[in-house]
Amino acid sequence: MKHYLKLAKLSFSLFIFELLGGIFSGSMALVSDALHVLLDGMENIVSAIVSRLSLKGYDEKIVRDFGGKISALLLLFASSGIVYEGFERILTPHEVEWYMVLVAIIGLAVNLWQKSLHNEALEEHRNQTHFWQNRHLISDISASAAVVIGGLVMFFAEGLYWIDGVLSVGIGVMIVFFTIAKLLGFDIHKHDYEHTCGSKSCR
Repeated sequence: MKHYLKLAKLSFSLFIFELLGGIFSGSMALVSDALHVLLDGMENIVSAIVSRLSLKGYDEKIVRDFGGKISALLLLFASSGIVYEGFERILTPHEVEWYMVLVAIIGLAVNLWQKSLHNEALEEHRNQTHFWQNRHLISDISASAAVVIGGLVMFFAEGLYWIDGVLSVGIGVMIVFFTIAKLLGFDIHKHDYEHTCGSKSCR
């Protein structure tokens, strides 16, 4: 439980940092990346609650499904708005301040740190949930890296602010995909988990 709470604190801190950075710099890509990080934070909170309640005899699957779907529903509305705003930014690009690159680099560094902490989890935590979160952290790192690259391109090639809109749409669509899969109860990583971890080594 402490492991999940530690990761949740990091995720929520990074979410606030990137959200504010995105608002002040005018970057929708940073705002969308912040929402992607928020998805991780919510997953870790749900995992911590499940870990706690399962010790008291509650059905782990029911608690996880309920908590996961509530958080997914909230993020679905937010990410849909991001996609819409992203398309608006493509059609009518807005200037993005240079320091969005600095915020994005810090965000990438924190995501890499979270991945390192996640890999240090005790054997008892290395279950299907751990594997799913590991894959999601990889997608976080990929999204943050894309924002950094896009920010650098905008910084050195003045006027290409439509890139910010493209990045926000791409990340927003990825969040929509994750959240709809969660709402439908479809584990998009279950197949990979079964082949990679087997029935014993990751449980």
